[in-house]
Amino acid sequence: MKALLITVVACACITLAAGAITPSASLTNKYTFHLSLDDNENYWLFWSVDHAAGDIEIAVQANTAGWVGFGLSPDGRMPNSDIVTGWVNGNGRGFLQDRYATGKFLPPDAESQDVELVAASEANQVTTLEFKRKVKACEAMYDRSIDVGTSRVIWSYNPNDPQNDSPSALQQHTMMGWRSVNLLNGGDGAKVPLPADVQEFTVGVTNVAVPSDETTYWCTNFTLPVIPGGAHIVGFAPVVTPGNEGIVHHILVYQCFNRTGFSEGHSGSCEANMPDEVENCRGAAPVAAWAIGGNEVRYPADVGYPFSGDGGVQTVVIEIHYDNPQQKRNVIDSSGIKLYYTTTLRKNIAAIMEIGHVVVTLNHLLPKNQDKIVTTNVCPADCTQQGLPSSGINVFGTFLHAHTAGTALRIRHIRNGKELPFLDRNDHYDFNYQDYIFPPEHVKILPGDILQMICEYSTKGRTKVTIGNLGSNDEMCLAYMLVYPAPKLVSCFSQVPNNEVTAFITEAFTKGWAPYMGNRTTELVNGLNNLDLSNPPAAGEAYYAFWNTTNRTAFCFGPDHSYITGGAYSLPSYQPLAPEPPPVCSTTGPTSAGYSSVVSALSLMMCFIVSVLVA
Repeated sequence: MKALLITVVACACITLAAGAITPSASLTNKYTFHLSLDDNENYWLFWSVDHAAGDIEIAVQANTAGWVGFGLSPDGRMPNSDIVTGWVNGNGRGFLQDRYATGKFLPPDAESQDVELVAASEANQVTTLEFKRKVKACEAMYDRSIDVGTSRVIWSYNPNDPQNDSPSALQQHTMMGWRSVNLLNGGDGAKVPLPADVQEFTVGVTNVAVPSDETTYWCTNFTLPVIPGGAHIVGFAPVVTPGNEGIVHHILVYQCFNRTGFSEGHSGSCEANMPDEVENCRGAAPVAAWAIGGNEVRYPADVGYPFSGDGGVQTVVIEIHYDNPQQKRNVIDSSGIKLYYTTTLRKNIAAIMEIGHVVVTLNHLLPKNQDKIVTTNVCPADCTQQGLPSSGINVFGTFLHAHTAGTALRIRHIRNGKELPFLDRNDHYDFNYQDYIFPPEHVKILPGDILQMICEYSTKGRTKVTIGNLGSNDEMCLAYMLVYPAPKLVSCFSQVPNNEVTAFITEAFTKGWAPYMGNRTTELVNGLNNLDLSNPPAAGEAYYAFWNTTNRTAFCFGPDHSYITGGAYSLPSYQPLAPEPPPVCSTTGPTSAGYSSVVSALSLMMCFIVSVLVA
């Protein structure tokens, strides 16, 4: 296939600062989302999604006067990636190829050129490409669709254009990398402006000597500033000590309701000798929740979380999970959460709801060496009926959480026996990229609705059973939902009942699928470490029947740990959501002449900056 060619009207829209690219206001205003794909801010991505038309528009700008590459990868590596490469030659003419990589060599052109080059420019040694394509792939074999959830995008560039503008003469990249991005729903650029009177308060730890243990949960309590008349939190942001980004796994801030005996200043392990006033706060109503890879959160302009003053949050406990698999020593940490607040009170009161599997439990049982294990948790109709206001609540953000075995997570929404669109869905979960997504329109949950938290895992290569627990090699299945108005229901957890788990384990021991090791928990787990679901096949059949049909025990709580309702519930039956329609595809590939006319017209109106899309 020939390279796509356009003539570009040059314009100095990009400026350089200290070796990095400073995005222009025109780009950040034009596109919904933007972020830097590398730590040094030498490669920026901008994009917008037209959900109705099924299109995505992308711009990339790289700190090079040579060629630029961008692609969509299954795992962050080059093989099996859908890639575009482009450049602007000395005459100001822009080129773009739609390619598909089958290995670590120059990818050949894709059989169909499904990416439309919109504009290209080079100024101040910075190359900018803009193009668009369909969200869903039209060529199943050589194009990759942009799926709901996490995309692994790869990027590259070289300081030189190909000789004689020949697409086959591209030199090997000199810079490259990859990053997880939610292309359909998220990015650093999608932020509600903070109000003019915004103030900040950071809750965090100070000079904590992080233990060399693989897993540490650290708790510290705070008294918040007293603000006459009260205030509203309108957002929050992580504050992670530079250099500790790989160790600070998550940060949670919990509201304290019982201040009896409360004194600020406790700082230590959440698991050992923690004062009652701190223990009673942990796990109560979340004020803020963040995990590795996430960005800051800003609330809608009419939504706020009560802060200080009468009826607002006065005292909190911050919980930090330190994930230290290399057991590093001499790590000093002062991380925390920055709370944005305003004294201009807002109409709607926000809350954070949590749903999923009971965390610390043997009942979350994932046998070793399995490609795919699915666990389903239920927040039953009883809980939403008794815990939500009569008019329901609105979901404006969601955040999915599992550990290193997690591969796909979703929140199913059922009303009157019919499945509604997922509240959140990530078919390519990345443990190191746990960010909130914000739906284009707020989603209503009504009393009587049923929610299911569904997690898929892969334990392939693991030689021991995985259980529900706090460490990163243990597992969780949770979701946090930003909602308003604040409901009575704050947490809704479930698990397979103890007697059902005991029955399955007893069967495994009785039939010789795993050796009996005694009744104590440690011995039980040691016995299960020898459970292999593939030998005999009956073991696997029994396990999956156990997970797919067994009732669940649900527990629903209010913000102060008060019990709302719960009990034994069967997994609901429902009418499934209709499948998505097939992608809209063009009947012929784009032509270079078509691009020329589009770009010429647009160039008369505005100055374009870099743009690239993944296939």
